[in-house]
Amino acid sequence: MAAEIHSRPQSSRPVLLNKIEGHSDSVNAAVLIPKEDGVITVSEDRTIRVWLKRDSGQYWPSIYHTVSSPCSCMSYHHDSRRIFIGQDNGAVVEFLISEDFNKMNHVKTYPAHQNRVSDLIFSLESQWVISTGHDKSISWMSTQSGSMLGRHSFGSWASCLQYPSLQSLSEKLVFLDYTCRYDNDTQHAFVGDYSGQITLLKLEEQTCSVITTLKGHAGSVSALYWDPVQRWLFSGASDHSVIMWDIGGRQGRSLLLQGHHEKVQALWYLPLTHQLLSCSADGGITVWNMETTREEAPQWLDSDSCQKCAQPFFWNIKQMWDSKTLGLRQHHCRKCGKAICGKCSSKRSTYPIMGFEFQVRVCDDCYDTIKEEDRTPLATFHEGKHNIAHMDMDPSRGLMVTCGSDRVVKIWDMTQVVGSSVAAGFSAR
Repeated sequence: MAAEIHSRPQSSRPVLLNKIEGHSDSVNAAVLIPKEDGVITVSEDRTIRVWLKRDSGQYWPSIYHTVSSPCSCMSYHHDSRRIFIGQDNGAVVEFLISEDFNKMNHVKTYPAHQNRVSDLIFSLESQWVISTGHDKSISWMSTQSGSMLGRHSFGSWASCLQYPSLQSLSEKLVFLDYTCRYDNDTQHAFVGDYSGQITLLKLEEQTCSVITTLKGHAGSVSALYWDPVQRWLFSGASDHSVIMWDIGGRQGRSLLLQGHHEKVQALWYLPLTHQLLSCSADGGITVWNMETTREEAPQWLDSDSCQKCAQPFFWNIKQMWDSKTLGLRQHHCRKCGKAICGKCSSKRSTYPIMGFEFQVRVCDDCYDTIKEEDRTPLATFHEGKHNIAHMDMDPSRGLMVTCGSDRVVKIWDMTQVVGSSVAAGFSAR
């Protein structure tokens, strides 16, 4: 069922410790069981499995449970051992796992959505289960009564969700240009959707209100991660980029991070080492240094002619006629944001301080201002060597688990990548 690869780290890269195989279809989510050598997985093959590490060093399923519909996502609360499974038919199913992780009992089934559940979170504080679905909605339900408390619809599929806990919200929250007062009867949720937008909602029983909408991605938002310490929201999307939204900074600041070649599908922030981990569909694992001072990428400027040589762009009919020249295609310099032609932006460069870890188009003037030390990478790049659809971490042990459409679950030792201070800091708590 599982192969043991390495027992301890060998170098400053992710070390594959174990590889778990056995699912007959895509594994959509996998979580590490805290304080246990165990993993919980859910799959398109309609199974929920709890894998425990045996004396042989291999993982074998101690629970193998089949449900009526493919499993799309899950939320596991370790202290209560309650697990919530989102399904392709729109239902959310709750189970209670025994203390020895050998048995799982059905508790409730929640009629959450009309279509596939894309993400869900269980909040012990509010006793709510909040979920998003391909029926273009977010719903929140009471785990005490099992009843639907509210629902809100969007213009496109709701793809991912973050639900800041009450402790992570200060008495006065500032979400970009919106100020709201905290009280015990209101909750908040960030919802990413297929249009590329992130909506911040204020949830109440039977009602909700839209606080603000974050716009920055050019593709569907596929992953969200909320850091309650800095009050940063991270988002990953199909445009291969990650954006850090500085919610707590009260300035509306956002940082663009480009270090993937495919859709970003999983995020995790480590506040002790100030590192962000992002995983993409092609198996790329990027570790970002978020401690360094970064610059915001400029807004792209609009112009009817090149802002360097003044040649007209192809839609500027009047200037083309007056100057008797053909119009040029418009480009943009990633460093200054000016609208420029191809001749005035013939060079390419990395610029990590602005999030560009790969070479991008810059105008000739900006290229000359970039020094060699400005090109020093602020991220490290690693290969998971399989499609990564979901990722979970246990920072106290320096472990990461990844899974995807290749039906394989991989357990990694990340201590050499994210630093030993992670484990030391968590164990001291």
